[in-house]
Amino acid sequence: MIAKGTGSQVSRLSLMVIDPSITYPEVESYNKIVEQCPYPCTYHLPVMSDMDSILRSLSRSCGIIILGSAASVHDQSDWQLILSNMLFKAIANDIPILGICFGHQFLAHNLGGRVDYLWNKEKKKGIREICVTNSSLIDSNETFNLIYSHQEGVVECPDNFFVSASSELVEIEAINHSSKAIWGFQTHIEASFSFAQRHGISSDEYQTTDKDGTTLMKSFFDKI
Repeated sequence: MIAKGTGSQVSRLSLMVIDPSITYPEVESYNKIVEQCPYPCTYHLPVMSDMDSILRSLSRSCGIIILGSAASVHDQSDWQLILSNMLFKAIANDIPILGICFGHQFLAHNLGGRVDYLWNKEKKKGIREICVTNSSLIDSNETFNLIYSHQEGVVECPDNFFVSASSELVEIEAINHSSKAIWGFQTHIEASFSFAQRHGISSDEYQTTDKDGTTLMKSFFDKI
């Protein structure tokens, strides 16, 4: 995407990928996004590094992806408060946003929804089939096999959002803003093979989830 500045200045916009990991940076998942995305990408680690790069890059961003994290949206850490302010600025500027796992919960929590434990604080992981319906991200209703790893989830949609995917295990698998380009997915549609391996997913199992996740990721890129 090309953005015209004042006079003859032309600047190239980029996709901002925010990795709020508190333990293990998801570099391979970021690299996978870079390989698939038609736009330049920037990578930001608000917990392990600092928030400055995010704030500097916002005005040059054509889209934002917030990845997963072992953090909870209820932690109210300093970096989460700063990230929340950035989120509202991005929304005010109509920058497309995709939240994944923690990012999905972060969107819901900050925009008026509710996040809570789903299974009495038990963490579950594996592959599950989700059914996407009435989503503005894809044209048809489809099922996708995707990797998951979490203990909390969105239990109440924010105002101006609707549920756009569900599964037998989780009622609110995805949220979709009614008029803006904002989406959240609880499952890891961006998952790299190294991420899958760390969560006990075999190579054969990963192939199906990779195909389905890529379909959804590319649909987001098409909306930028």
